[in-house]
Amino acid sequence: MKTVKLIHTSDLHLGKTFSELGDESKLHRNDCQNVFSNIIDLCIKEKVNALLIAGDLFDSPEPNKSLVKFVIGEFERLKNEKISVFISSGNHDPYKKGSVWLEHRFPSNVIVFSSVDMEAKELDGITIYGLAYTNDAKEPMKNFEAEDSDNFKVGLVHGSTTDINWNEEPEAGYRRITKTDVDNCKLDYVALGHFHDIIEIKSKTRCFYSGSPEPLSFKNKGDSCVLLVTHVDGKTVVKPIKTNIKTFETLEIDCTNMESDSDIRKILEKNSGENKILRLVITGSPSLDLNLDKEFLKKEFESKYFCLKVVDNVHLPENLTEDETIRGHFIRLVKSEIDKEKDSEKKKRLENALRLGVGYLDKKL
Repeated sequence: MKTVKLIHTSDLHLGKTFSELGDESKLHRNDCQNVFSNIIDLCIKEKVNALLIAGDLFDSPEPNKSLVKFVIGEFERLKNEKISVFISSGNHDPYKKGSVWLEHRFPSNVIVFSSVDMEAKELDGITIYGLAYTNDAKEPMKNFEAEDSDNFKVGLVHGSTTDINWNEEPEAGYRRITKTDVDNCKLDYVALGHFHDIIEIKSKTRCFYSGSPEPLSFKNKGDSCVLLVTHVDGKTVVKPIKTNIKTFETLEIDCTNMESDSDIRKILEKNSGENKILRLVITGSPSLDLNLDKEFLKKEFESKYFCLKVVDNVHLPENLTEDETIRGHFIRLVKSEIDKEKDSEKKKRLENALRLGVGYLDKKL
């Protein structure tokens, strides 16, 4: 049997706005496009038979025309190398009237699945089964079985395996795929998309989510990759290849026992990196002596990161003395306003005002 090599990727979400990154949002959109170009380079370097995209290539069904032109140009590079592309659409770029898949002409080496049910496409010893994403309720692999053949048989599907605990992701129930579906599909490999981290589904059939090749949010942990799938002599080997340019990381610091912000500053210095998107979450109930200025911290260290976000989740100490001094009266007055306030942002501003006010009084009195 000849050697078959495929690159499996998904969930690139090209065109995503990344509004939470502020001024760096456009730069990270460019990162996603650069990673896509790097994947094309990798396909050419590895001389793969095909590139598999398991949905959500685009972040919307009607992306910007210049972005579509860029993608078409990259696919043309593969066409010149006689490398095919197979695409199953996803919930962000569904196959529907007015979508990118029907409004633009892609190169002849690009096969976009258009059927609502699994259909087969042949490619020189390979059979790729895929389907279009047209609605959220479809169970794409229910009762599906591939036809018997000597070809390397691959499924290309955007959907949710039901044995994954994805409580924070409301889309987890879209396009349900059961372990029984995967066990009984008679495929050699199932290339899945929808979840943004690499996940191997334990079953009789080799089955993987490739995850997003460039991290998209703080939910992404560690490096991102594409999967190089090699099939030879009846064996299928799956190798992750790192692709990400940036990394997202969250650090949480309890500053209850801190007397100054020097420990926080040391952590920011130690974890710095020009390609790192860091969210520093400061928690705890420190004394009012701790002068915590998150805007100053951000201004001091933001040049050492691609993007730095400082989240103030600090709470007031419980043992504040509400005596008959000016300080005590001030504490009692502001705390009463904090207790009445329902809006979390306004409550946090009042807590910060109390902390700063007591600090000012302690210096003056």
